[in-house]
Amino acid sequence: MANRQYRAQRRAVIHKVPTAWIPLRDSRGRIVTAKVEEKAAVDFLGTYRGRSLAFDAKHCAGERIRWDRVEDHQAQFLEDWTRDGGISFILVGFNMSRFFVVPWEFWRDGIFRWKYEEGPASISIKQMCPEWETRLGGRATPDYLAVVDKLWFGGEESGYTWWTVQRKKGRR
Repeated sequence: MANRQYRAQRRAVIHKVPTAWIPLRDSRGRIVTAKVEEKAAVDFLGTYRGRSLAFDAKHCAGERIRWDRVEDHQAQFLEDWTRDGGISFILVGFNMSRFFVVPWEFWRDGIFRWKYEEGPASISIKQMCPEWETRLGGRATPDYLAVVDKLWFGGEESGYTWWTVQRKKGRR
């Protein structure tokens, strides 16, 4: 819904990447089920303010989300996208009521700490940076581009947040 609103407002073009499915048929030729033919790299691709965007949407029913919710092929895609100058993030939904734009570099660091430094396997809603939280826009959809503005384009509300300071210091 938010992506249609962004496009109608001529604000951004964001495309949901479809998952390719192979239909499985019974002996009479009727489709009875389907299996994934090829996993999509990420859920969404697009452009905003002249920059390319790639992000994956993840949700959880509790107060924590595990780092390994991003699969290896998705992590590699987001890493490559970021390295080539694109904007990459994970849009995290907690209980489908609170949403956060988590920069890929932060998520990647969480995966690294978990795998190699005995860090935590997940992050809680309480540990999310307040600047990453989206506000609900029209029809109760998260306005994630407002957060992208603050984090990557220095929006008017951004000031010197933890994230922008870390980026300027080259730590993330």
